[in-house]
This record gives sequence, structure tokens and C-alpha cells, in this order.
Amino acid sequence: MSRFDLFFVVLDDCDEAQDLAIARHIVDVHRRQAEALHPDFEPDFMRRYIRYAKTIQPRLSREAIETLVACYRRLRLGDATGSQRSYRITVRQLESMVRLSEALARLHLEDVVREEHALEAYRLL
Repeated sequence: MSRFDLFFVVLDDCDEAQDLAIARHIVDVHRRQAEALHPDFEPDFMRRYIRYAKTIQPRLSREAIETLVACYRRLRLGDATGSQRSYRITVRQLESMVRLSEALARLHLEDVVREEHALEAYRLL
């Protein structure tokens, strides 16, 4: 598990109305499978987009660096005070935020990691 930057806990609460809606949707998708999915893009376009995005090596802007440091300090402070949402924060989480910020810049085909990318990485973490 130490190789993953993000973990998402999925809770499966029983809710009769929601379960019924999900079941109907799944059955409907299978019944009309031929017309169910028609994306607005071609798979070849997505392959080329991803291939190109992987070539981008974004660098951290000064604002992104300051934001990442501030967010890391906020996480550490929350960990030290024992808040309800805290868990053991280490430098590993800072490294995760850097990788996530770079990935977000690549997603937007940008060669600079902006503050917005760092804030979104923090939110995801």
C-alpha cells in the first residue's frame, strides 16, 4: 500500500431507494448496450493525448512550491493536534502532493505546475 499516493474508502451503505435506482440503471445499460456509450472522442485521440501528456515534464512554480509547503505544514499540524480526520503525516505525503501536482499539470498539457494544481493535489490527498 505504500506505493499508492491516494486511498479512497468506499462505503456501501444500504439505502433501498438508491439501491433500486442503481439496479435499474445497470439493467437498463445492459438492455440498451449498443446505444449506451458514445463518447465525444475517438479512442485513438485519447491514446495520442495520453502519449503526448506523458512527454511533458512540468516544473514547479514558486507559488506552487509555497502552496505545497503550506499545505504540508497544515497536514502536519492537524496530525499533531489529533484532529478527527488526521492520520500519520510524513514527508511521503508531501512527495505525493508534488507527484499529483505534476500529474495535474500534465493533464492540462502545461509545463509549469501552478498553485491551482498544488491546491487540487492537497484537496485530493
